[in-house]
Amino acid sequence: MALKSRVHLKTQQGLALSAQMRTAITVLRMPTAALLDDLAREAAENPFLLVEAPARGGGSAYDFALETTAAPESLEDTLTRQLALQRLDPGTLAAATYLIGELREDGYLDVTLAEIAEATGAPLPVLEAGLHALQRCEPPGIGARDLAECLALQLVDTGIAEDLARRITAFLGDFAAARWPRLEMALALPRGELERIADLLRNFRSRPVEADATMPAMLIPEVRITARAEQVEAQMTDNALPRVARLKTARAALSSDELRSLYDRAGVLAGAVAARASTLLRIATVIAEHQKDFFTGGHTSLQPLSRAGVAEALALHPSTVGRALAGKALIADGKVYPFSRFFSRGIAADSGELSPFDVQRRIRAMIDQEDSRTPLADTEIQSNLVNEGVDIARRTVAKYRKCMRIPSSFARRTRKLLAKDGDQAAARHHPHSPPAR
Repeated sequence: MALKSRVHLKTQQGLALSAQMRTAITVLRMPTAALLDDLAREAAENPFLLVEAPARGGGSAYDFALETTAAPESLEDTLTRQLALQRLDPGTLAAATYLIGELREDGYLDVTLAEIAEATGAPLPVLEAGLHALQRCEPPGIGARDLAECLALQLVDTGIAEDLARRITAFLGDFAAARWPRLEMALALPRGELERIADLLRNFRSRPVEADATMPAMLIPEVRITARAEQVEAQMTDNALPRVARLKTARAALSSDELRSLYDRAGVLAGAVAARASTLLRIATVIAEHQKDFFTGGHTSLQPLSRAGVAEALALHPSTVGRALAGKALIADGKVYPFSRFFSRGIAADSGELSPFDVQRRIRAMIDQEDSRTPLADTEIQSNLVNEGVDIARRTVAKYRKCMRIPSSFARRTRKLLAKDGDQAAARHHPHSPPAR
């Protein structure tokens, strides 16, 4: 009998620990605004949970958040929920869940499975199975590693066979130029079907996720970075989250299982919020140290930094770092930055690795200084960067230019000509106006 009691006790303790871990993970991954809303709801339902708002007035982040609508479900939560419905084996589910944390904000996976396998020790076939499971989730294209794969996944979502979808994306140029005879021969499809596919491709997204779809309605900075001379320090902000605690009372004195359950949940939730703050501060401290030049040098240069590197430095699992970053922000010199801003893969250069942020600055500087009559093509920008010692492909230059919302060289030249024609037309209507320069 005593043995059965001990087994029962251990089982109960294991279940309690599991619930505690689930709460900690949920609290860690929630965007700040969503957590504020959740805490307010919990406090209204749990008499043992004390949620003490920061001092009123002064436009605190907490007050402002309560006046806004709750944040939408995060991309990570959406994907995690979909994976749970696939009934995957534990290894595949773990791999797919890990890959969620490696996704960029636009839904692309820009780190190779081989690199993840080397960093984590996970078998490559398991990671491939995890990626396949992730790519079955909504939105179509999630987890794609390049534009062709993103389009192929969207084709599959319309009912086209996977092998045919991948063959179609090898002829995107032919679809754009309407080379029907060539496509009929290459894909063995009738003209009408090819035209239908062309219409689909024109309406597909070039990115799995819209730019701000995974971000909450408002970024509330939970961490403040302060730079004094050469010293950079990370601190939790005073007004981002309320103080959360459990009411002090004797658990044994509670009269029902329901009250004891609420009492225990209040303690677990308070601990999870404290653990979240500790994890964010540890990550922010690493960011502050690694990106010291950014915070002390006018926010003009970033160093390459990976989530896996931060995880290793803090002895955390990379998925923990991924959860902590989603929907979170810090403030420095009065500017709010999403945590994700400080993470990027390095680009090889003679002077060492450069971050995409620094390469984009170089591209913008070249375009700002170009002759407007003969704007620089992407190939010319690539050539200039290579001459500067930056190992970069033309398509990467084009991607960065689009990220900065800079038109192509053709569009820039056309815009200049249209502006010139407009100035000349205006001068004809107003002959005494000074000529346009």
